[in-house]
Parts: sequence; structure tokens; C-alpha cells
Amino acid sequence: MSDSGKFLLLLFIICLSSYLSPIYGQKGNEYRGTVLSADTTLLLRGINLLNLNSKKHTVTDVYGDFVLDYRLDDTIEFRHDHWQTKLVFGDKLTDSIFLKKRPIVLDEIVITRNRHNKEIDDLKEIEKEKNKKAGIYYGGKPSIALLNPFGGKPITFFYELFSKNGKRARAMEKNIQHAIKESKIDSVFNRNAVKMSITIKDEDITTFMENYRLTFEQVQSWNTYDLYLYIKKSYESFTAKRE
Repeated sequence: MSDSGKFLLLLFIICLSSYLSPIYGQKGNEYRGTVLSADTTLLLRGINLLNLNSKKHTVTDVYGDFVLDYRLDDTIEFRHDHWQTKLVFGDKLTDSIFLKKRPIVLDEIVITRNRHNKEIDDLKEIEKEKNKKAGIYYGGKPSIALLNPFGGKPITFFYELFSKNGKRARAMEKNIQHAIKESKIDSVFNRNAVKMSITIKDEDITTFMENYRLTFEQVQSWNTYDLYLYIKKSYESFTAKRE
């Protein structure tokens, strides 16, 4: 090949490279990864992914896996109602993305007011009137400050603490507090919450809820995702025992 031919070939290659470079430079990469809980490393399904630049989106499957096209200068958003939103730049993406729980309470999703709330309120009012008529103003739990000889009420202190009416007031308050806790559990661990989490026959719900009833401590500290996982795992145990 002559020198002029070599020059023309080289020039053609340079021009072709210049033409193709923008095209390949804009080509997206296929991002495959898994979303997990930062606290328990549980696989998270239903997490919404959005490429803020291209507007392409997807959702993680039951194993927490996803596939999404992106470029290095893109930003990917990971979002879910129960988890803190996370933004990751395209050049910082890793195979595993860890999300932290959003600090929410159960009432946001599943708490329903039930008839027990009204009954408890009525019971409180009745008890308040009974205590007032019986001369009980501290619910049978007088403050030690009443024993102060200067401005205190020692007689009231001993009456509240040792009288029959004082003992009755304490017992009744204990029953009311117990009813409040049970009502709180019922408002969270209810038929609606169970049906939202699993597929269960109507005739099995009562037995299931009785066998796997929550404690008040669980209700106080859990969020909706904790409740969802508990119901799912409990139902797996429930069905396994019946096989």
C-alpha cells in the first residue's frame, strides 16, 4: 500500500472512531444488584428504583434483586414507604445496597380504632366519679410528699394507701391499664393487618391470631415491616403444624 493509501486509511479510522465515540460513550450499563436491610441483612422486595436522569425505573423482586440501565453520571434513587430513601451515583453503585428502616410507628398503616377504646374511656370516667365520692384523689397511690409536716396531708396519704377504697382504686387502675394494653394490641394485630400480609382463609384467622398474639412490648417497639415479617413467619409455622 502506498504512503497516500496508508494516510487515507488512517484518516478513515480516526474519523470512524470520532463518529462512534459519542454513541458508545452514551451507551448505558446494565446494573444488577440486591437490596437488603442494613440492620438484619434481610432481602427487601418491593423497593422502587428510579434513574433520576433517564427516568427509567424498576422494583426489586421477592429476592431483593433488580436490573436497571444506567450511565456512570446517573443517579439512582431507592425508595420505599418503610425504608429511608437512598441516592447512589452511577459510579458508586455496588452489587449490594443496604437500606435503613424509616422510623415510623404502626399507627400509620394498620392501627384501627375499635369499640374497646370507647369502653375504656367510659370506664375511666366511672372510676373517676367513684374515687371522688369515696374521697380518693390519687388513685390509691399517694405521693410521699403528702407526709410532709409542713403543708402535707398525712391523713390523706394513709387513707389512700391503706383504706378499702384505696385498694379498690389501685386494683381498678391495674385492670384499666391492662385493658388499654390489650386494646392497643387488638388495634394493631387485627384481621385487616393479617389479611394485608398473607393469604389466609377466614375460618383460620381467629385461631391463627389467638396462637400468635403479639405482646404489648412488641407493639410498642415494632414498625409495620416488623409486623409484616412476624405475620408471614408465624403463618408459615401455623401452616406447617397443620400439615
